[in-house]
Amino acid sequence: MTQQSESTSTPAPKRALGVIFFIMLMDVVGLTILMPVAPYIVQRYSGDALMVTLLTAIYAAAQFVAAPFLGKLSDRVGRRPVLLACVFGSAIGYFMFGIGGALWILFVSRLIDGFTGGNMSTAAAYIVDVSKPEERAKNFTLMGMAFGLGFIVGPAVGGALGQISLDLPVFAAGVVALISVGLIFFLLPESLPKERRETAPLRLSDFNPLASIGYMLRKPGLGVILLVYALFNFAFDGANSISGVFFLDKFAAQPGQIGLFLILAGIATAFVQAVLIGRLVPKYGEKRMALVAMIGNAVGALLIFAAPAFWLIFPIGLAQAAVTGFIWSTMGTLAANRVSEREQGQLAGVNTAVAGLMAALGPLWAGVVYDKVAPGSPFWMGAIIMLVACVILIRVKVARPTQTQLSAQPAAGR
Repeated sequence: MTQQSESTSTPAPKRALGVIFFIMLMDVVGLTILMPVAPYIVQRYSGDALMVTLLTAIYAAAQFVAAPFLGKLSDRVGRRPVLLACVFGSAIGYFMFGIGGALWILFVSRLIDGFTGGNMSTAAAYIVDVSKPEERAKNFTLMGMAFGLGFIVGPAVGGALGQISLDLPVFAAGVVALISVGLIFFLLPESLPKERRETAPLRLSDFNPLASIGYMLRKPGLGVILLVYALFNFAFDGANSISGVFFLDKFAAQPGQIGLFLILAGIATAFVQAVLIGRLVPKYGEKRMALVAMIGNAVGALLIFAAPAFWLIFPIGLAQAAVTGFIWSTMGTLAANRVSEREQGQLAGVNTAVAGLMAALGPLWAGVVYDKVAPGSPFWMGAIIMLVACVILIRVKVARPTQTQLSAQPAAGR
């Protein structure tokens, strides 16, 4: 079968999911490989800590603007072309960052990467395309596994390469992105046949992320799910962004200790994604497991805030990371079951935009309350926010896939 003919039919789910997982893993590795060296590269041009945080804020803001449009575009032209463009854009951004030469070039490179940062959301839509409705939660674990493993491999490789040259991890991230481009082009068939694509033409309002978010918020039940998702990400990203500073201030923790903690947390998350979700979610349901995950996260945040010794952070943090592993697949499935097959890409783009916005706002909030209220306040305040999200989620009625969705599922996935 030629690439052209294969791209117009539904791919075999196992093979397609395997390629998608590797692409997502490479995406996270490429992003996290910069973490150990980005602050040092910025210091070549500026000694302000704000300049380092702006790299993240610029990326998140650009992703917020572009992700909903990229999601809509993938509903119309297919997942494969959008994935190719997004991953290639990331490669350009990484190489620009590595070449550098001025601070504004670093900012432009992150802007490009953010604008083309629709690869994870498009990959999520791809997973929906090739999954039976009852298998979505299990298959969504691929995203969590990619994040868990990526946060183990990326910083480790970045730290090792950074000992040779600060620029080497950045160029390695660019090479990784180009490898992913090759995988998509040669091995990944299209998952969205033409007869299942959105046919309405793009409008000017489609370039407005708020319009896409507003459209999804008006879907019955979906607005509440997106609100819960936003509240969780806001508190989670805020507490995570400040945890290193908190560990340093309260326990005088060393970088190696914090690094070990992050690696073990990544392992715990990956284990849950690989082993437990496929067993527990079908048994107890997405909503119940999402509630368990958020309550467990809130309790973990309170225990971290109150821990009297740093060694206690390890068992608390590992348990917290483990329950967090249930969030992404369960919330993703609850949301996906609320829209038609023709809107899965748009929904995935909105999810990415919401997560990106919270990734920018959460750390800003955490930094302010850490400085102005008290060290550790992002943890107990974050716990309250997560419990509020739980109360809201309790009122959500679980939606099952409509008959239209069921009949649109790929035959190869049945």
